[in-house]
Amino acid sequence: MKLLVDGKNAFPEIIECMRNARKSIHINMFIWRDDAIGNRLAEEVLAAAERGVKVTISKDTYGSVCEHAEEAGTSFFHKRMSLAEKIKVAALEIMYHPEIADGAKDSESELYRKIMAHPDISVEADVFKADHSKFYIFDDETLILGGINIEDKENGADMSGRLYQDYMIRLDGAEYVALFKKTREHGLDGVPALPLFFGINRKFADGSRIFDLEQMYLSMINACQKELTIVMAYFSALPSFVNAICAAAERGVKVTLVIPARANFQDDSNKRAVYHIMKKVDMRLCESSGGSVTLWCSPKMLHTKLVATESLVSFGSCNITKKAFYQLDELNAFIRAELTDLYAEVMQNVQVTISGCVHIKSYRELTYNPFVAFLESFLV
Repeated sequence: MKLLVDGKNAFPEIIECMRNARKSIHINMFIWRDDAIGNRLAEEVLAAAERGVKVTISKDTYGSVCEHAEEAGTSFFHKRMSLAEKIKVAALEIMYHPEIADGAKDSESELYRKIMAHPDISVEADVFKADHSKFYIFDDETLILGGINIEDKENGADMSGRLYQDYMIRLDGAEYVALFKKTREHGLDGVPALPLFFGINRKFADGSRIFDLEQMYLSMINACQKELTIVMAYFSALPSFVNAICAAAERGVKVTLVIPARANFQDDSNKRAVYHIMKKVDMRLCESSGGSVTLWCSPKMLHTKLVATESLVSFGSCNITKKAFYQLDELNAFIRAELTDLYAEVMQNVQVTISGCVHIKSYRELTYNPFVAFLESFLV
């Protein structure tokens, strides 16, 4: 098991695995931009196929709206948008004014055409599955999963120079891949005797669903006795989570919340959620129990989706939002504290993140636009 912090560490591992693949590569991706890292990985895909590796790519059309609404302003696989998608992009631009590169490429590249025509590359990119998960499988022996999309900003900084942060995890071993595939098909059937396991939200073609992540997050929060840390890119003020987090603080848990100081999207929802939590917790009630709620705001764009207690840490693609819990396919890894040193490594990295944050001491320091937060509540 290997923790990969940020794209600058994740992408070299992904490229290494692509170059070492002998039989198969499977890529499931939400965003794949037509930018430098997007083309670099596409070149590696083509090179693998040229030496006989069977490559399958699942790229959901759902992500194309985000691809066209900011940064490079274009998608590697989705150049043309429907009218509905164009309206959504326009709405995002009106609400958030994201930076978009001039002269965004709107034509299919030669590299794209070679990939689509190659007999050993199978691409599913024209289906709307609302799949937000990101993972790679190499030769059924190595699995890489987490929250990092294929885009330049995840490989360093966005167009404004703001650093991005997120996690992936590399798992070497056929037993991990087998457990992952079994969980993807049947959900979590008991907790395996491995240092980690997986949680999913997934819709199937026959209409059936496995949506476990909301309850898995809530179970962690309700079970914690000492510490609760939440590092979240997008955070909605869902009553079940506000109440569970506040209840944890009131029974003596030290709660640490970490959000971006300015999220690229849904910033007002983030501020509204932590505002309600901090306001709801009466610190005088927590003094006797030793509990507290501490909020940190990062100058980085934290794309991380992490929930940790004293016994378990989970990270992956799943935000704390209605859309993540009820609409999107999502994927998280859950790492046990008692069975692996990786837990300590993740938590140490979280502390490094916090060391670069601004401490918000009171909910009165938080400001947000209630109207925008209200609109976002329908989106997220």
